[in-house]
Amino acid sequence: MNEPLILTPFDGLRILAVDDDRAILELVDAMLRLAGVGHVIKSASSLSALNILADQTKKIDCIICDHSMPNMTGIELLRQIRAGHYTNVPRDIPFIMLTSHGQEAVVRAAATLDVNGYIVKPVTKDSLVKAVHRAFGRPFALKAPEEYTTVDLPPES
Repeated sequence: MNEPLILTPFDGLRILAVDDDRAILELVDAMLRLAGVGHVIKSASSLSALNILADQTKKIDCIICDHSMPNMTGIELLRQIRAGHYTNVPRDIPFIMLTSHGQEAVVRAAATLDVNGYIVKPVTKDSLVKAVHRAFGRPFALKAPEEYTTVDLPPES
């Protein structure tokens, strides 16, 4: 892909990083801050991420989320957001999947759910920065909420 990279100013961004692995969460936080991101909010699960997203005083511009987590996977969180299950969360919020899986079923489900970026661990600052720029630089047309609810989710591994 040799598309031009549209640069997004990072200093005003509020990014929600979600990963149940504390070491990865701290690493992503440090890399985003080194890249100049204004605010990084960390969450150790999809369920706590939903509480953060529900708080109208905390405007989130982008979500970077692990796939494999207990209770609710990153793909399930993405599907629920795109389907409009949460009134305080814009359905088109930039969503970047961060996962140790490059499995075809996970990638296909993420693409069908209009994920804005996909990073396979181990994450690097470069891959993170490029994914954020691409997520904001690639507009997409949302499908009807019902189309997202029918997407088959990959089995949890």
